[in-house]
Amino acid sequence: MGSSSDTPIDAATDFEELAARLRTQSDNAPGSDTERVTIRSLEGVTSDALSELLEAEESEGTAPGELVFVLSRANAELLVEREFDVDDVDELEDALGRTVQIEDEMPDDTILLLDPDAVDGEEIRDPDAIACGIVGTDD
Repeated sequence: MGSSSDTPIDAATDFEELAARLRTQSDNAPGSDTERVTIRSLEGVTSDALSELLEAEESEGTAPGELVFVLSRANAELLVEREFDVDDVDELEDALGRTVQIEDEMPDDTILLLDPDAVDGEEIRDPDAIACGIVGTDD
């Protein structure tokens, strides 16, 4: 794994566009056996919800060490606020055991977990190495 100063996913990526593409990816080929993104509905933004997303993706056989969470700034702040033993993103990464990348363009209703090589800009290269969490209303 690279140093924490590495940006795992290209900063030039339009995360709003990428999230929109990933959210519709599983609808593209109903009934076929083409590779698809793992999509899960999440109750809210909690470490339990992120762990659930991680377990879903790991069950697909993706090597866990390479997976990165991509969160909106608002969702990252929510997580830090809600977790009693987490004060910042570094501690959040420790708690999750994964790199966390904060992106201002990331929609608040979407959390991504992916291998950075699974996407190139907004292009989806390896749907099997991507999990997309769709966040329900979070009060």
